[in-house]
Amino acid sequence: MDESHDPLISPDPVAPDEELREQLQSMRSVLLLLLVAMTCMAAWVSLFLYRQVVNTNRQVVEAKRVIDEFQTNALPKINWFVGNLQAFAKTNADFNPILAKYNRFFQTTAPAPSPAPAPAAPKK
Repeated sequence: MDESHDPLISPDPVAPDEELREQLQSMRSVLLLLLVAMTCMAAWVSLFLYRQVVNTNRQVVEAKRVIDEFQTNALPKINWFVGNLQAFAKTNADFNPILAKYNRFFQTTAPAPSPAPAPAAPKK
């Protein structure tokens, strides 16, 4: 019963240099494991972001195709239809309230941008 039960004091003490070397080696192992894990995580995030960019570019190309198709096929037909409605409203006064109700949707052309102010003449 003379033996000490204190876990901090070992019965056969190891040289302090040896203990420090063991701790240093375990810290190196943990650091190496952490670096490998971070490298794997960085590679995974890079792959994920690359795939997101590729998918976004595909969506942009598809959206441009849809917009071009709309502007070349559907928009002229819509403008033709609106023109016919406006011509019909000129000949039939009963249709004018309906046309006036939806007139804000019949803007066939975009409003013209306001002209930029002319630069001031240099003073002499």
